[in-house]
Amino acid sequence: MAMVIMTVALVPIMQLMPQGMQATRRLERLAQASFLAQQTMEDMRRVMLAPDYAFNSTNNTTSATAYPAPFNSYKYNVSDNVAAGIKNISVTVWFDANNNSAMDTYSGAYQENEPSVKLDTRVAYRR
Repeated sequence: MAMVIMTVALVPIMQLMPQGMQATRRLERLAQASFLAQQTMEDMRRVMLAPDYAFNSTNNTTSATAYPAPFNSYKYNVSDNVAAGIKNISVTVWFDANNNSAMDTYSGAYQENEPSVKLDTRVAYRR
């Protein structure tokens, strides 16, 4: 009788394990993407506020760029507008599961969406 109860209880729990592991992996990737997006945003602000930066005429739009190892599975795009006085900056970071440099809604390699984070901010020119 105890064996039957254990079997009935353990089978559903064992079926939940892969889903839990997949959710954990996705959350880890989202957390890392958030950290990398914040770091990239701070780097962009630092560059734009440097004294030798041509604030009013430079467009820093980049295509998909990989981070250096050990984060080379993460890609990012940075875009800003060419504006006088204030720039709208957008940073998008995603885990590129299939390494195609595009943010996919579904990756066959990992059987899930590629997690992504997007940050937007404004930087004003005040000198």
